[in-house]
Amino acid sequence: MSQQVLARKWRPTTFEQLIGQEHVRKALTHALDSGRLHHAYLFTGTRGVGKTTIARILARCLNCEQGISATPCGECSNCWAISENRFVDLLEVDAASRTKVDDTRELLENVSYAPSQGRYKVYLIDEVHMLTTHSFNALLKTLEEPPEHVVFLLATTDPQKLLPTVLSRCLQFHLRDLSPDLVQSHLEHVLTEEQITYETDSLWHLAKAGRGSVRDAMTLLDQAIAHGQGSVTSASVIEMLGTQGISEIPLLLADIAKGDAIEALKRIEQLSRETPDWMALVSGIQSMLHQVAVTQIDHDAINHLSPSEQKAVRELATQMSPEFLQLAYQFALTGYRDLPMASDARSAFEMLILRMIAFRPARTGEYLSETEANCSTPDTESRPEPEANVSAVTDGLGTASIPPPETSHDLSERKRHEITDPVVEGAVIDLGSESGHQMQDETGEPAITVDARVLADATLVSEEQPEDTANEVTDPPLGLSLSPDAWVYESRLLGLNGMTASLLSQTVLISASANEIILATNPHTHSLINDMHQRRIAEAFALQMGQSVELVVEVRGDLVETPEQNRLRVSQERLALAKKQFTEDPFVSALTEHLDATVRIESIEPRDGGTHV
Repeated sequence: MSQQVLARKWRPTTFEQLIGQEHVRKALTHALDSGRLHHAYLFTGTRGVGKTTIARILARCLNCEQGISATPCGECSNCWAISENRFVDLLEVDAASRTKVDDTRELLENVSYAPSQGRYKVYLIDEVHMLTTHSFNALLKTLEEPPEHVVFLLATTDPQKLLPTVLSRCLQFHLRDLSPDLVQSHLEHVLTEEQITYETDSLWHLAKAGRGSVRDAMTLLDQAIAHGQGSVTSASVIEMLGTQGISEIPLLLADIAKGDAIEALKRIEQLSRETPDWMALVSGIQSMLHQVAVTQIDHDAINHLSPSEQKAVRELATQMSPEFLQLAYQFALTGYRDLPMASDARSAFEMLILRMIAFRPARTGEYLSETEANCSTPDTESRPEPEANVSAVTDGLGTASIPPPETSHDLSERKRHEITDPVVEGAVIDLGSESGHQMQDETGEPAITVDARVLADATLVSEEQPEDTANEVTDPPLGLSLSPDAWVYESRLLGLNGMTASLLSQTVLISASANEIILATNPHTHSLINDMHQRRIAEAFALQMGQSVELVVEVRGDLVETPEQNRLRVSQERLALAKKQFTEDPFVSALTEHLDATVRIESIEPRDGGTHV
């Protein structure tokens, strides 16, 4: 064969040429240079990470005519013979094809004889976990007490299948999967030396497709060169890998961030014409969502990506909130699991994208997406809220539910009681022993009936407490006073959202001038306000003041009440007031007394299930 495949041509022959695996290289180099050698080595790891390659390098180091060292000459007859697989004292065995005990005994018959050409007789047994128990037993005695001139080099992808007695007799080295950026760098070096033109993005696709294996990536590189007719381009690599549409993922996620379902469906229609691998697209969405989430924490965490991917990821990081990213990522995981079960992969992919858009949080001033607004019915605004979830839990006698007005045919107007005090959704009432029986008065009607809509329409806003507007979505009004005393309220009106708004709510305003805004916070929050968040906050202030300002965020130990602390305090006070007024309400008191019941105070929760009430 005139042409040698790249994976074999560029196989390392010295430790200096080895890619990655620094922890293994240091240990073996020190052992060789200091003469502290072991008679058995075990190399573990996934396919293509360098197990047998390191074993061959070690064999060359042990048998180089220049002496034992971590840097064999590579020029002597022994080094050449090992490189060309004709060194008689290097016995390579594929345990997957020689599993019988007789094969092992035959292999070990010549162990006692001295090497015929080199310094050591080296037994390289690949996929050693495939040996049978009897074969292991035949090997065990020799492995425990081999002759001084014998070294065993074992390699396996599944060390869990090895007997503990074998593991205890070997020095173990686990080879890790290589990172995509390291593999990409190696592919660039190979193509440069081979004088083959390439596009950087195409090598990134090949490195990711190799899944941590240098050999797999090199094999794909050979295929890409053939597919691209002597050059390696992104278009040809994507076509070869069957990952058409991967470049559309940032645009699709941008549509999701904007809530533009119509544009997203159009983009999917265009993708379908390329007959893409829908599973690969979902996997690509997962990967990009992860990169976006990481970027929001550390702007430089994606420097290993290609320039085009870095640009796309950083743009998405400014468009998607951290909370939605987590939800979308969970949707993608579920979609990847459910896609094979769908009758049509494309329809399942469309439903996944529409699900992400449907659960996307509203932005400032936004209540309905354009699609939702166009599809809404005329009576949308007048549609009533869902009924409150009020149930009575019995002591082992079943559950008695308070029916909504539409199903309560026996309701008596004189027995209805309008609850005007603040209450919350989901209050649970424990009934006494008589609760299992229907209780009636002298007229034969139920003794107690409650209109559930009363509870559904009740709020937690009392006349004494101002309504908390922490979650209101409004456009930032111009001309805020920006004084420290008003910061608790005005910080919510700067038009920020997501994690940036959350971090801002944990600061206090020290001063605000025409050119400079000074904020203060605690050390923990200060560590989270990175350059991206500072830029967003500065832009929000610039919008208010009509000019760019310099933002300074200081760390101070003694802070006044922050907006977040104010919100929590007001919420707790309102919830405590609601609990008090609910339990003291005359109707609730009559209900609990008449049914021998008690109110579970801890079951009273805000309507939205959070701390804001």
